[in-house]
Amino acid sequence: MRWRLPFFLICTWALVNGSFAKPNVPPLTTTLTVASWNLQWLASDPIIIIPPPPQRTRADYQQLAHIATQLDTDILAFQEVADRQAIEKVLTNDEYVFEFSRRQQESQHNNKRHTKPWPQFVGFAIRKGISYVRNADLHQLDLRGNKSLRYGVDITLLNDGKAALRLLTVHLKSGCYSQQQSTKNRACRQLNRQFEVLEQWVDRRAAEPLPFMILGDFNRRLTLHNDQMWQQLDDGHPTGLSLYAATEGQKSQCRIRIHSKHKKHRKIRHYPNFIDHIVLDERAKQKMVNNSFRELTSDVEVVKAFNLSDHCPIALSLSL
Repeated sequence: MRWRLPFFLICTWALVNGSFAKPNVPPLTTTLTVASWNLQWLASDPIIIIPPPPQRTRADYQQLAHIATQLDTDILAFQEVADRQAIEKVLTNDEYVFEFSRRQQESQHNNKRHTKPWPQFVGFAIRKGISYVRNADLHQLDLRGNKSLRYGVDITLLNDGKAALRLLTVHLKSGCYSQQQSTKNRACRQLNRQFEVLEQWVDRRAAEPLPFMILGDFNRRLTLHNDQMWQQLDDGHPTGLSLYAATEGQKSQCRIRIHSKHKKHRKIRHYPNFIDHIVLDERAKQKMVNNSFRELTSDVEVVKAFNLSDHCPIALSLSL
């Protein structure tokens, strides 16, 4: 892993040591890497559902941790993580602090009342030394308010104590991957309502002076031509709003291992259109390092050998 001191830590050191008071101090320059990764039922204990997800071995976790080392991100927006113990097998708490959606705590509380929460939570892993504040979760994504759908997690990164960049991570309803599917599909109706919630969040952010990004598993091929849900999100309102999907014009090279219908054998599949996205407003796009978008894939032999995830991580860099 390459060594890099986060710019927020540099700012803190400089402030303490009086560097900002000295004349002719050159401006700070650095890059910040942000990534998104759905880790597919990452849990420290077996999850009891039907059909059961693959049970991971120590070797599986080690391979996931190796991928995380290669990713070498400053901020990771993660999805489908059940608990802190699981994510710490992939990213160590020596390097990162973790922020889970409040739905995790609320679901654990409900579990004491003998309910069975869906143990898939979103959150952020934030490299230590990076300053941030936690905003209220976008709990409105849970349309019925019964914790059956995943909240969004919302943070603001700080530079020298001042707000610099707002980030939201989401994991939206699955089952409505493109507009070829009927709008009568229940999943499509729910996903459309979640996009209405996202649009409201975007409109509020557009009225503020801060650049923003949305990262995560949208469960939607947003960059297909004239996708209606993307057009709803990027509708030009408020006046001047313009969104950019870093996956635009890109094709996924991710190979994943899936079970056959009757679970008798496993197959390697490839889906060329992204459903994971990093969406930036125009102000954030201006900070994006040219050609920095990347998808971290594994060799087919590695995919065959380990229980990894049915998603590959995606990342980009910002110049700050």
